[in-house]
Amino acid sequence: MNIYSLGKDLTPTQKKDLKDHYPIVKWGHFSYETTHNEHPCFLEVEIHLSMVESLNFEVIDLLMKQHVKSNLEILIIRLQTIDIISHPQFLKYMQTLQKKLNKQKITLWIYPKMNQPYPLFLKLFKVMKVSHVLLVFDPTYVKVNKGSVISQFKALSRYIGCVVAHDITTKNEPELIGYGQAELIKLFKLMIKNNFKGNIMCQPDYLKYLESLRKKSQGVFKFIRQKDMKSYQILKERLKIDEKKDVELIDIYQNQLDVLSIIFNLS
Repeated sequence: MNIYSLGKDLTPTQKKDLKDHYPIVKWGHFSYETTHNEHPCFLEVEIHLSMVESLNFEVIDLLMKQHVKSNLEILIIRLQTIDIISHPQFLKYMQTLQKKLNKQKITLWIYPKMNQPYPLFLKLFKVMKVSHVLLVFDPTYVKVNKGSVISQFKALSRYIGCVVAHDITTKNEPELIGYGQAELIKLFKLMIKNNFKGNIMCQPDYLKYLESLRKKSQGVFKFIRQKDMKSYQILKERLKIDEKKDVELIDIYQNQLDVLSIIFNLS
């Protein structure tokens, strides 16, 4: 099992520090990011309807050419809209893309967006019948869409190549692993019990939430924002952050990577 991360919202220095301290993590990039002397293990690319309609692979071919000398293992695609999945050309697009990547020994992952329900992708995988194409499973997306995390994971398990270690509160705000509503601990126990052969993605989506909590905790009318101040204090306590210091995004990453390493006995 590997841990994957884009290092989203981290500064270059913070990302370097994490790379030095967590060799178990395989790092990647968004397709539009400029990379300087870096060799990502995976790329995340958004697929637009026009690309599928015309069977256009120019962007993919360009990316493959740019990273021909890198350690590229995986291409993750996000569909711009859910309508793409029902387009008559989509199945052919996926099969052609998979063949292109297979020649370079690159695996293809499909990562649905929050408004793209997983049951639709179950139907797709049943008819696709191609190897080296796997699904990225995000428990928080299932929870937001009022689905059962465990039931959907079981239904999709044979197609899942990666589970996203996200957790959320009842207000759909980010939460540390195991403290939220996404049934992560129950899911992780099931994965371990079933000897899950896939991977984990650690991508704490905390930046905007942290900025919001800091502003509210420093506001003039603090007595109006007691709940927000309490949330920030609880987060500090869980992360063992000094009361006089602000929580930084890298603190979240370090905590979550440590937790995942312990749960899955990674080193």
